[in-house]
Amino acid sequence: MTFLKSTATAILLSLTATVAAADLSAADIQAVDGKSGIRVYTADGDFVGVSNGIRVGARNTKLFLFNRSGSIFRFRGRDVVVTTPADQLTLRGNDLILAANTQRVRNKAQKPASDSAGAITVFLPRR
Repeated sequence: MTFLKSTATAILLSLTATVAAADLSAADIQAVDGKSGIRVYTADGDFVGVSNGIRVGARNTKLFLFNRSGSIFRFRGRDVVVTTPADQLTLRGNDLILAANTQRVRNKAQKPASDSAGAITVFLPRR
């Protein structure tokens, strides 16, 4: 049942995310700043991770994510840090949507050396 629910959510998010422009209002920023447990998706509906903290700054927003099952990253146990401007994010219900598709997020990912235990870092500047 969980698989069906997440698949339906991903399809719904992909439909709504492609139509809406990315933006985070002041109320949205206040709702997510410093929060954990928020699911993060790409613009085309693929799951990126679950937040372990979100820091909204003057120029960029940092999303500290746990890499969970079903994520677009296949490196188990590695955390993911996404840095992007706040206007490249959209809050849909309790989920954050990045204004980048799955391929762009994967292309921008910097993976640490295989013997390192560091996080996967992704920098998504404005287009």
